Amino acid sequence: MQYPRLRFADRFLGEAASDALLICFYMKHSHEQIAPLILRALDIFRERIQPLTLDWYIDPDAQTHPLDGTQWESIRKEMVGPEENFFPRFAGTPERVGGLYVEYKGLRIPSRWPARQHDACSLYLRLPTEFLEARGPSQVRELAVAVANELPFNSGFVDLSFGWVNPVEDAIDLIHKRYPGLHLNREGPQLDMDTHVDGVHWMNFLSQPVLGKLGGIAALRERLNLPGISIQELSGDRLLISLGDAPNPGDTEAGETLPLHRALARLLEPYLYRNTRPLGRMTPEDMRRWERRFLD
Repeated sequence: MQYPRLRFADRFLGEAASDALLICFYMKHSHEQIAPLILRALDIFRERIQPLTLDWYIDPDAQTHPLDGTQWESIRKEMVGPEENFFPRFAGTPERVGGLYVEYKGLRIPSRWPARQHDACSLYLRLPTEFLEARGPSQVRELAVAVANELPFNSGFVDLSFGWVNPVEDAIDLIHKRYPGLHLNREGPQLDMDTHVDGVHWMNFLSQPVLGKLGGIAALRERLNLPGISIQELSGDRLLISLGDAPNPGDTEAGETLPLHRALARLLEPYLYRNTRPLGRMTPEDMRRWERRFLD
C-alpha cells in the first residue's frame, strides 16, 4: 500500500514537516523503576528495524554524539544510574523530520512539584513511512507488540502521523481537514498524559486503569464486536485493539468516514487526553473540532 507523501519545507527551504510512522507508549511509573525495561525495549527495536540504524545520540544538553558501541554502553549505565530524570534522544542518518528518531522521557513519578502531578514517562519511536511500505503492516504490528511486551504501559498507539519541528501552518490547515486518521504532533511525546489515552489510532494499546473502567477485556470484546476490529490479549491484563489491517489516514476527499475509529472513540471518550497546545494556527474551537472529529 502507498501512503500519502506529506512533506513541507519552511521559508528557509529546510524540511519542516513530514509524514511518518509513529509508535508511542505512556507509563505512569517512575524512571528508576522502568529504566531496565526501557533498555530491553530499545534493544528489541534496534534489532528489528535493521538495516535501519540509530547513528546519533542527542544528550540532555542537546549535544550530538556518534552512537557507537562505546557510547551505547555509556548510555545504558547512565540510564540505570542515580538520576531521577533522563531524557535521551536518538536519530538515524540522514536526519529529517519524518526519519528514524527515538525519544525517551524518563521522569520521577510522582513528581516533587504539584504542577507536574499529571506527568508520565514515555517512549516515542518514529520510523519513516517507507518502513511501513517495505515491511508491511503485519511486521509493524509484530515490532510494536514485541516492544510493548517489555513495557508496563498504561496506554500506547501506532499510527501514521504528520509531525513538525517548525510550524507550517498552511500544511497543517490542509492536512487536518483532509486526513482525520493522521496523528498530528510536534516532535516528541506529551509530558502530561497521566493515564489518559492519546486519541484513537490504527493500533491502540490499553492497560489499567482505563481498561478496568471499560469493564475489562470481555466487555470490550462484546462492545467492539464489529467487522475489521481485532482485540489481542497481552500478558499482564493488557490488550491491543486494531482498527483494520493497516493504518488509514481517512481521506475525506475519497469519502472515507472511518467508522471503526468512531466506534472506539465513543467508548474512550471519557478517558481521552485533552491537548491544550495549539496545532499550527488552529483556534481553540478548531482544536475542539479536531479532538472530537470521531465523536461529533
